[in-house]
Amino acid sequence: MLLYLLKKKIIPFIDKLSPQADITQSVNTIYTEENKVIGHNTDIEGFEKGIKKIKFDFFNKVILILGAGGVVPSIIYALKNIGVSKIIITNRTKERANELKKLFSDLEIMDWGDLVDFDVIINATSLGLNENDKISLDFSKVGKGKLFYDVIYRPEQTNFLKKGKELGNLTENGKLMFIYQALSAFNLWHDKNLNLDEGTLKILEK
Repeated sequence: MLLYLLKKKIIPFIDKLSPQADITQSVNTIYTEENKVIGHNTDIEGFEKGIKKIKFDFFNKVILILGAGGVVPSIIYALKNIGVSKIIITNRTKERANELKKLFSDLEIMDWGDLVDFDVIINATSLGLNENDKISLDFSKVGKGKLFYDVIYRPEQTNFLKKGKELGNLTENGKLMFIYQALSAFNLWHDKNLNLDEGTLKILEK
């Protein structure tokens, strides 16, 4: 929650926003260009590059996102870039979810506790940072072959991901997103265009 507020509160102190930061109203990287302070959002690129490593086709899929703060605007932006068919948001505080509709008018908002049919479910809440955290939703009837994605990467297997795997679904955590958004920030700060080879990526994933 605090991190989300900081990503927004810093905006008035910045000279210019990148198009991505402007649309999401979220800044996680600052750099200078022509004596101006630029606010950028590397979470978008981090998420996009991370999910490209997953053997799952996101195109024309229905996405259910749990949570409405933090990195959610960046994830929504990235999902739209890759052509998903529908994005549904559910949050314990419905007002926060409704705020996202000001940025993305075609979102669907659903009451917390309800579930609909989906292809991908993304946990973007903080539930899972503690080993005993559990999400109070009944996933027993969601079927198999879905993707359970958790932005949390430590622990590597949250209870949310364990439940998804137990039910016969694919699972992925947010470590690749974290790595790729950091690479994007590094490239901006050092005026580079570096990529990660598979060997380096394996080392970073450990």
